[in-house]
Amino acid sequence: MAAVRPIPQQSIIECIPPASEIADLRILGKDLNFIQAMTKRADDLTSQALSATDYSQLVKITDSFSKLTDRAEAKTKTLKELANDSNPLTEVNNSAELLEKVQLLAQVLESKTQELSGLYSSNENSLLENYGGSVKELINRVDSISNPNEVVSVFPEIEALLKAISENAQYINNNPKAQELLTKVKELSSSYFDKADQYTDSFMSEMGSQIALLNQKITGLKGNIDFLSSNSTIQNHLEQLSQIREQVNASASIYKNYPGVRDMIYNLDTLSISTHAKVKDMSESNEIVSGLMPYINDPEALSRAVKEAAIRTDVSTVENVLMPLVNKANELSIKVNELAGLYESGNYSDIKVRAVASFDKTVERLDRQYISIRSTDPEALAANISEYANDVGSSINSIRSVNPESQIQHFSSMASRVGDSITTSDFTLFVNNVISIPGDVMMSSRNCVDAAFKDFTREFGSNIEAFFDPLMFFLVWLERLLLSTPWPVFLGVAGILAWLGARSIKVSISVMLAFFAIGFLDMWNPMISTVTMISAATLLCLTLGMPLGVWMSKSNRAQSIITPVLDIMQTIPPFVYLIPVVMMLGIGKVPGLIAVCIYAMPPIVRLTNLGIRLVDKEAMEAADAFGATYTQRLFMVQIPLALPNIFAGINQTIMMALAMVVIASMIGVAGLGLPVLQAVQNQYLSMGTLNGLAIVALAVIFDRVSQAFGTRIQKHRSGDVL
Repeated sequence: MAAVRPIPQQSIIECIPPASEIADLRILGKDLNFIQAMTKRADDLTSQALSATDYSQLVKITDSFSKLTDRAEAKTKTLKELANDSNPLTEVNNSAELLEKVQLLAQVLESKTQELSGLYSSNENSLLENYGGSVKELINRVDSISNPNEVVSVFPEIEALLKAISENAQYINNNPKAQELLTKVKELSSSYFDKADQYTDSFMSEMGSQIALLNQKITGLKGNIDFLSSNSTIQNHLEQLSQIREQVNASASIYKNYPGVRDMIYNLDTLSISTHAKVKDMSESNEIVSGLMPYINDPEALSRAVKEAAIRTDVSTVENVLMPLVNKANELSIKVNELAGLYESGNYSDIKVRAVASFDKTVERLDRQYISIRSTDPEALAANISEYANDVGSSINSIRSVNPESQIQHFSSMASRVGDSITTSDFTLFVNNVISIPGDVMMSSRNCVDAAFKDFTREFGSNIEAFFDPLMFFLVWLERLLLSTPWPVFLGVAGILAWLGARSIKVSISVMLAFFAIGFLDMWNPMISTVTMISAATLLCLTLGMPLGVWMSKSNRAQSIITPVLDIMQTIPPFVYLIPVVMMLGIGKVPGLIAVCIYAMPPIVRLTNLGIRLVDKEAMEAADAFGATYTQRLFMVQIPLALPNIFAGINQTIMMALAMVVIASMIGVAGLGLPVLQAVQNQYLSMGTLNGLAIVALAVIFDRVSQAFGTRIQKHRSGDVL
């Protein structure tokens, strides 16, 4: 037998120091990589600046320099640490070297900018002249527009020009003529808007005529569907339908904003669906009639085959033609023969249903296309041009100019920013940076804890599962008992228990009717599973919670220790404690029960403690006067007088257990919560609503009965008759 290597075990306490050391090494490596990458980037930018022959190249290098500066400011803490002589990394690379490289880059850029400043001036004048001439030319073209099509056709040129001006605004906005250009751009936008407004009505009228013609063709094709009688007529029909679809698709951008286009697309979609249904019906009719031909000389078998076809399909030929003749053997045989000949002459066997289905999908996508595509009607185009003109204005008036004087000042400021990052004071770093564990230390510690927990579950998981086996046995036994109980007996027992609790015939009958309604709506088994889980969870919560409440009432120290634990149990999201429970026990009933108990136990503990603490001192003094022992005082005085509070805790425990039904279904707990979860995932409205209402019904049943019993206890305490 081969030896099995044991999994090494390591406690969390032993794991954390090495994890911290590993994390420190990672941090040092990252810091060193950062400073080396920044230094190399500064060197690369310097080399690019030295070899630059065009002013626009210097602008791009400046943008990269700005990003490097922003990165340096974001890593101020690292840069300061790497300027510290006590840091061993400074022997390899340090912040001073980076600052030297940055200052050298700023000097090279300044020198090159002065050297190429003449290119900037010529480029600036050239751009202004070209843009001004282009804008003037487009204004003249817009003024000469005489029909809607020209409004649409000139749009791309205007769009491209205004985008180009916005992108290059930094090259021209320092020139006084830039404002003149902006004025012309606004004039162009205004002229285009006026022309678009002038021809919008005629454009819409033309689009209306086209769409009306398309609707007319669609209506005509709809009327032809019932007359499709052969493969050739189908092909002709599909060809006309394809032409309409291509026109609708090609004109999507100009049709988009017309008021009647949605109805037209709907009509086209309906036509496509009807065509697909008709072609499918014809093909299936051919298959069914072909399948009936072997029985043509056996009237009984033929009749039975037709009936079977009617049950299995909804083909019109079977329903409308053959089924009326099913009891007329001779006529049925004649009709089947006639249909077979008709289908053969019409080449029904050549019909391609898949091709029609594929075509139908392309029509279906038209609706989504009309939603996403950009409209190109004059009104929409005018709005776009106005937006582009506003962008030009914003760029010219607000964006930083890249003229030589501005650039030189910018270089100096960026070098100063890097230097300030390196020399930032400790106090500033302390104030501006949140004190926290380094990310690598945190990640290494998490990995350590996760590994230790996995080792723990592998080592002791089977023992933990064995510990909960009796609980699993009880859950399975109780569920089988309730499921095997005949439903009239179950309803009778439920009614009796409700009467014992509430002493109300009305409540008892309501409980029985509620359970009957749940079963009638086919939710009996999930309801039994839920009742089993809630009953077991409530019993477990009472078994553990009431003694804890009694202990808290007798010891302030115990109360100070247990109260924070209860706060955590009530406030922590259930999904958080589901993770370790599932990792230790897997999915199923027991993990779900534990999760429910964690969520539902705090009320019974708190209210048991509160109820006992609120017992009158006079009652306790009377018990002491009669010589009662501690046990007698507890069970004969304190608990009876605290029963109203205790039953309020029981009521809240049951309600909170029910609230966990849906969440517990995520880890494999069967019951009414599982269909609700499936309904949410798959958008099954009816199933989710019915099962949700069933959960509400159970909540009302448990709430009313427990509240009624608590009220009776309160009356008894006050001296009223039960």
